[in-house]
Amino acid sequence: MAEPGLRHWRPRAVPGARPRPGPVRDWLDEPGSLTRRLRAQAGGAFRVQVLREYWGRPWPDERRRLGVRAPAWLWIREVRLGTGDQPWIHARSVIPRHSLEGPLRRLRTLGRQPLGALLFGRYPVARGPIEVAPLDASSRLGARARAPGAEPCWARRSVFSIAGRPLLVTEVFLQPLIEELHP
Repeated sequence: MAEPGLRHWRPRAVPGARPRPGPVRDWLDEPGSLTRRLRAQAGGAFRVQVLREYWGRPWPDERRRLGVRAPAWLWIREVRLGTGDQPWIHARSVIPRHSLEGPLRRLRTLGRQPLGALLFGRYPVARGPIEVAPLDASSRLGARARAPGAEPCWARRSVFSIAGRPLLVTEVFLQPLIEELHP
């Protein structure tokens, strides 16, 4: 299965990189905490479903984006954010071992706590440029995130840095959220 490589991920400012103006584009462009925005949209029904947490090898484009040389084992966390049984976002975080030292060691034990609450709440954080890409079932990430037969979806990613320690966060906008935004 092909992965969206560096040629598929584009800075959000590049013409044609994002969907046409509307609610999905507004969410892709969100510069602050997506978790905070999801909580506001969900009311009291927001939840985090942990799918996987493990030491693994990142996909080549993730490794390049983080500046990590192969072979490397990084902490990988995949979760679904949403309401009740409705997943809205499929999130994948890829974290180099050295980023899990010191106060950030908590990143390995978040459980059902959203990463965004830590990133945008406790520590000063720097965010790199937001990149966007359309995903379909031909990519591993698209296949993991989408329901069979679902429409192609949009994803965004960026590298965050806390005290000079990087982590890559990718967020895939799922069909139930799109439907929620377009009643």
